[in-house]
Amino acid sequence: MLQKNNPTEDFRPKRAYQPIVLDLSEFELKQKLKPGQPMLKNNFKLREIRTFAMILIVIIFGFQAAKIIASGLSTKATVLGTTNEALSHLKEAQNLVQQKDFLGAEQQFIFAQQNFIEAQKNISDLGAAVSSLLKLTPQGNSASQLLKAGQQLSEAGIDLDNFYVLSSQIKVSPAGFETPDGFYETMNAAKKYLDNANTNLVAADQNLSSVSQNDLPANYKDQFSNYKEQLNFASNAATQLTELFTLFQQFVGPGQKSFLVLFENNNELRPTGGFIGTYGYFKTIDGKIVSQKISSIYDIDGQLKERIAPPGPFHDATQAWALRDSNWFVDFKQSAIKASSFYEKEAGETPDAVIAVTPDMFVDLLKITGPIDFPKYNLTLTAENFRDVIQLNTSILYDKTTNNPKQMLADFAPLLLQKLGAANDTSKTALLTTLFTNIFEKNILFYDRNPTVQAQFEKYNWAGLIAQNDADYLAIYNANIGGKKTDLDVSQSANLKSEVQPDGSIINTLTYTREHQINLNQPDKNIDYVRFLVPVGSKLISAQGFTPKPHYLANGSANPDPTNYKLDPDLMAIDDSSTVDQNSLTVTSVEAGKTSFGNWIEVDPGQKTTVTVKYLLPFNYGNMKHFSILFQKQPGNNPISLDYILSQPKKIAWYTPNNLGADNGQINFSQDLTEDTFLGIVFDDKQK
Repeated sequence: MLQKNNPTEDFRPKRAYQPIVLDLSEFELKQKLKPGQPMLKNNFKLREIRTFAMILIVIIFGFQAAKIIASGLSTKATVLGTTNEALSHLKEAQNLVQQKDFLGAEQQFIFAQQNFIEAQKNISDLGAAVSSLLKLTPQGNSASQLLKAGQQLSEAGIDLDNFYVLSSQIKVSPAGFETPDGFYETMNAAKKYLDNANTNLVAADQNLSSVSQNDLPANYKDQFSNYKEQLNFASNAATQLTELFTLFQQFVGPGQKSFLVLFENNNELRPTGGFIGTYGYFKTIDGKIVSQKISSIYDIDGQLKERIAPPGPFHDATQAWALRDSNWFVDFKQSAIKASSFYEKEAGETPDAVIAVTPDMFVDLLKITGPIDFPKYNLTLTAENFRDVIQLNTSILYDKTTNNPKQMLADFAPLLLQKLGAANDTSKTALLTTLFTNIFEKNILFYDRNPTVQAQFEKYNWAGLIAQNDADYLAIYNANIGGKKTDLDVSQSANLKSEVQPDGSIINTLTYTREHQINLNQPDKNIDYVRFLVPVGSKLISAQGFTPKPHYLANGSANPDPTNYKLDPDLMAIDDSSTVDQNSLTVTSVEAGKTSFGNWIEVDPGQKTTVTVKYLLPFNYGNMKHFSILFQKQPGNNPISLDYILSQPKKIAWYTPNNLGADNGQINFSQDLTEDTFLGIVFDDKQK
């Protein structure tokens, strides 16, 4: 049940809510809020999808406003009678929705609609003169708007119910998406119902907004305001549901579409999630899979004819760049475009969309579906053994005769889809929540060549975008290069201290620690190339604690025969912006609109390494009316234990999130970084 004092609460995740970007105008508006009061950002309102029934219930609560107004007005006994009868049908519809009896609920919505129509007719039957006079009075106008809203809400309820019935017919199977009457026919029909519901919700919201609270009994005014606010939120939620449904339609794509799926092992971390050891290529027509292939990345990389110079840090790991190492760029869109380019060179086809997924997603799905029997391999896959079993069977125990080490994943895919398609209503809700949780934690990333679809992915923060912020910023991106599969055994902590100088400049000191837990199955050293992304224009002051290694450019010049290399323009652009600190060999460069400090950290099992980077921010604190910092999480990475301190002399009027500490002349924040996190403060302009 939604809390009446905060109708948005139920649609928020069970964790701290963090908007990603604030502009100046928003900060200025928030100065009227109390310190610590949470703020919602439009493009993150629907952070977690609940059951569709919850949206209906919210809307139905809005109908109770009709009863409040009706009790305070004296139009006509027949009008009140039919209105109350309509409300009783809506109440019954609410009960049926809670019981998931959607066909019964639809009938009650129809009855309610008929009653509201009858109530409108009764007002008209008072006669032209009486009706005109009635509408001239505030009470009469409120009654008229109420009855219009009631009819519109009833119609919206019917349309939303029909949408649910149709959309629930969509099943996932080994063949793709299916419905009894055709996938796209069902999708289009469901979309029409959803559009009609949105139209009626908007109209009903406008009509209820015309109802004057002065016409209401005093003891009902607060309740009416609350119900009206809930209806407004329900309308916004339905609008976002429409956006999501439309995005799903466009991404799956009418007609032919191809998808390159990169299975990224985050136990061997790379910028967009992990090493690409396996790839999948799927072709669909109207949502149905017409061809598919899941195979080792080395199979397709063997088809590459060109010899492309790899990024400089790969000098000791490979002599040529290929699809397996294409996710070098911290921004997923750039890495996805590069992966598409390599796939085109190696397979002769250009994918329409790229999806990156880490094993975390499959582990979480197995927690919902339960064990999946695998008769071909005489084993059962569970959430607990998935990583180890897949790793063992695709790296060591595969059939050396057929030499197809990734066949097990290809055989697993249809079994998982079949299990997902057989899920009951309760499991579907859990699966949907699991899907969105993994999206928010960046275990799944999306790229689409269609700019409309890509814009929506970026809007929802599903595209692995390096976000822009108007003040401070920090993201820590790791790349395991030659350190075997050891990253899941590495714990991380970061302490960032921002100190305001007498002249208003800010010096940041970042202390970052990697501790390698002992794992007898993986007794290898963890070798990591780390990039600290900070605001563009930041200046390195000092760096300590890194493992000294030479710096190489992405031109193959350090290799025995550099003349046969083809140079990548994107890598060269980063190199052209680079400088090397001669004391620490830290590389300062510009990438994805940020300044990057890159260097090596090697950690033996049972040991830990701490590095410290000090740098000057490119803006002055003195004249700021507000200050913010955005922390972004690397896809696939373990949570980072984060501590942040901002030493500042200004008095604070407002801040977010609620667990931000603001006392003793400084800002304090501590939290495990599991997803993108935004901190914002507004200064008190009245201080002297």
